[in-house]
Amino acid sequence: MTNRIRTSLIGVSLIVIMYVVVGGLLGKNDNSSEKTYRDLGVYSEVLNRIHQEYVTDPNLKKVTDGAIRGLLESLDPYSTYFTAAQYQDYLQHPNPGPAETGLFLSKRVGYATVVAVLPGSPAEKANVKPGDLIDQVDNTPARELSVLQLQRMLAGQPDTKVNLSIVREARAEPQTITVTRAVLNYPPVISKMLEDGTGYLRVATFNRGKAQEISSRMHDLESQGAHKIVLDLRNCAGGEVQEAVDTASLFMDKGLVAYLMGARFPRQDLDVKPSGTVSKSPLAVLINQSTAGPAELVATAILGNKRGEVVGVRSFGVGVYQKAVPVGDGSALLLSVAKYYGPDGKAISDNGITPSVVQPASTQQENPDDEGTPEEPEHFGGKDDLQLRKAIEVLSGGATAIAKAA
Repeated sequence: MTNRIRTSLIGVSLIVIMYVVVGGLLGKNDNSSEKTYRDLGVYSEVLNRIHQEYVTDPNLKKVTDGAIRGLLESLDPYSTYFTAAQYQDYLQHPNPGPAETGLFLSKRVGYATVVAVLPGSPAEKANVKPGDLIDQVDNTPARELSVLQLQRMLAGQPDTKVNLSIVREARAEPQTITVTRAVLNYPPVISKMLEDGTGYLRVATFNRGKAQEISSRMHDLESQGAHKIVLDLRNCAGGEVQEAVDTASLFMDKGLVAYLMGARFPRQDLDVKPSGTVSKSPLAVLINQSTAGPAELVATAILGNKRGEVVGVRSFGVGVYQKAVPVGDGSALLLSVAKYYGPDGKAISDNGITPSVVQPASTQQENPDDEGTPEEPEHFGGKDDLQLRKAIEVLSGGATAIAKAA
């Protein structure tokens, strides 16, 4: 196939698919429908010419599937195309597993990025680090897969292995890392008393029941004399949105946590729903470039309602709501139909969360928004933790103002 024909075919495929799937299924006006039919005519003619004149019989189904994947990749890293077989597997097994690697992924400019690594997980034991780029999963190029497809490939049966080709900033060539899948044990909330009556809570992920666990640990700290709280959400990714809403509700008796909205998705507010005692202690939340998903909802709620300070560097930015859209031949799209917005009206997936107090992880890091390898988790909460020291300083200096804002 010549470059001209290939370009025409893929280009027309993208146009047609964009109008038919995104336009037709989500609703367009009559003029747009007429334009869609005209484009379908052009697409049909191109296919006919290729069928009649191409040097061999082309696999047009394969080309069209690739065009669909290219279109979705251009939309966002999360929208996914399922073949009929893949869609049936997704419906029957929406949660892959039961074993996983403990990686939280996203994609930027086509590359699969390790956002965070669950402490104690197989991925951490195999020395996969936040900021690593995944080039291949079991010899399948990661650039050809959506985030969801990558996560499903990483899951499987306990004690089975998956090979990852990893690109790391310090190495010129990819290295192969073998990870043995396991049923994940989510780490508990870490809590301890720090200096000057400051209670410290570290959360690794917002799995089910986490808000209740945070509440219990926080009350324990307050019973030990803590009258200021540092909530550490660095390298915290994944979990459930409701756990984030419930966690924000531990610190506020009213207010907006976040809201969902799309071009054809009516706004849905996620409001604070306090149950039991709401902590009025001055609060600082720690975030970094590996803070993503539900943790970002907590941070934006605290910041947007002026309940406390958010300290660190800009978070990663993960926050879309998806809907399965079946299409004619049994295949389907998993399409992003709405984004999560903070109380400030900014889309989290586009902007991340910008802290109110910017503090890099080390004195060597000049750019707070640098997206290199984050600080190692084992350094969190120690005496050399500059971001924690800044949070304590902020609470000590601004405790009165923060308490009034609450």
